[in-house]
Amino acid sequence: MQMITRFSLYGFLKNLDFSEPFLILFYLSIGLNYLQIGVLVSFQNICVNIMEIPSGALADIYGRKSSMIVSLVSYIFAFTIFAFSNSYPPLFAAIFFYSIGEAFRTGTHKAMIFDWLRQNNRMDEKTRVYGFTRSWSKYGSAVSVIIATVIIIFSKDYRWIFIFSIIPYIAGVWNIACYPEYLNNKQKQKMSIKEIFIHTFRSVKKAFVEKKIRKLIVQSMGFEGVFDVTKGYLQPILQAEAVLLAVLFTLHEKESTAVVVGIVYFILHLISAEASKRAHLFQEKFNSDKSAIRFMILAGFILTFTSSAGLYFKFFIAAIAAYIIYYLIQNLWRPILVAQYDDLAESSEQATILSIESQAKTVGITILAPVAGYLADIYGISASMILFAGLMLLLWIYSLRKE
Repeated sequence: MQMITRFSLYGFLKNLDFSEPFLILFYLSIGLNYLQIGVLVSFQNICVNIMEIPSGALADIYGRKSSMIVSLVSYIFAFTIFAFSNSYPPLFAAIFFYSIGEAFRTGTHKAMIFDWLRQNNRMDEKTRVYGFTRSWSKYGSAVSVIIATVIIIFSKDYRWIFIFSIIPYIAGVWNIACYPEYLNNKQKQKMSIKEIFIHTFRSVKKAFVEKKIRKLIVQSMGFEGVFDVTKGYLQPILQAEAVLLAVLFTLHEKESTAVVVGIVYFILHLISAEASKRAHLFQEKFNSDKSAIRFMILAGFILTFTSSAGLYFKFFIAAIAAYIIYYLIQNLWRPILVAQYDDLAESSEQATILSIESQAKTVGITILAPVAGYLADIYGISASMILFAGLMLLLWIYSLRKE
């Protein structure tokens, strides 16, 4: 149980990123429009794409603990730059360091968890254990929202949320440093560019030649790509509702926005934590993991369409409710999908395969974010959401195909 506690603590500390619920509002507060925000999102995903697979190979070959420490330190650099940025250009430097953090993290920690389960003969518990540790990430996000709301109410400045985010990430570096050395899983002592390329090429080939892995990657690219882009649009919708609260209670707009965003995100993260913890029970209600995945994609289509309709008819409560349910489903989705990758990939290549999956998702985000931002600027957020609904419908039809 000691290692499960440490795995959970990593997720809890990593999600004490106080900027997450307010990042879009921070961008808007310094004068950015949705197209500029979309360009930043695309730039982040291009950077992650460039670094993602080699970083997974580096983690597999030269040490996963080392990779995780590089990731957390890069986040700290990013928060520092965000805190002191007053214009558009410095944000690209902040995004660059944030991308290093993302690239060196994705897939690596999951691979460490599965390695530990394998060495302790507990692989039959992988969905339950991963879901449990992921639930603590969501509890971290829930606590993060409360702290971020308090920071904004008292400081009346979004910049302080970046400065305070540095503290838990320093604690996260200490936690990873305490992991046992066998989880570092070094295969080589000296770095070789040739080894990295060979390992990367072998893993990429497997990901796209094996039909089952390829299908999982496409499903993840669609479902989570849409989820990642749409969740940013929740903040302006909540801000619109906060204006009403400000009028009713004579609050400053920024304070009322912080309260509304804080409450909704707190609820989101609590139900997400419970969903992750119970993903294995949800999984058992279906004949196979494939059936569960198809069901969740169809639900994603219905929810994005509902959200678009709610925004178009100015029925914001319906749009917000659809987002909340989408959050819940995404946290059922992730443990089930990750467990599928473990079934299909060798231990020595898991971090790389999961990095390929994450990279495919970022390709989707890189394409979708500017297009969605342009549509939101010209026609409103509801237009972006109807685009996403159409993509989810196509993904569901693709998922019905047999390998």
